[in-house]
Amino acid sequence: MATIEFPHSAAARRKESRAVHCLLALLHGSAAAVLWLPRFWVQRRQLAVLASMSTRELLDIGLNTCDIANALAQRNDQDPTVYLANVVRERRLRRQA
Repeated sequence: MATIEFPHSAAARRKESRAVHCLLALLHGSAAAVLWLPRFWVQRRQLAVLASMSTRELLDIGLNTCDIANALAQRNDQDPTVYLANVVRERRLRRQA
């Protein structure tokens, strides 16, 4: 059995689909805004632990105090621990080369 679609029903379905898409985008944006602050504080707490380490402890994990300062200078929406992990990875690769 064949189904015949009329132009007005397809257009209505497209409008509904667009409305659902906009609603989901709004929900995603709202959730991201609400969850941003707890993530920010967790990341800053992790950075505070690293900042409280001695110079020798930081050298053991491949960092120095300047790296911590640079991580603090990152934008608020960027994870400073990702930046620090990249710094350590690059130094290890340079040493191996």
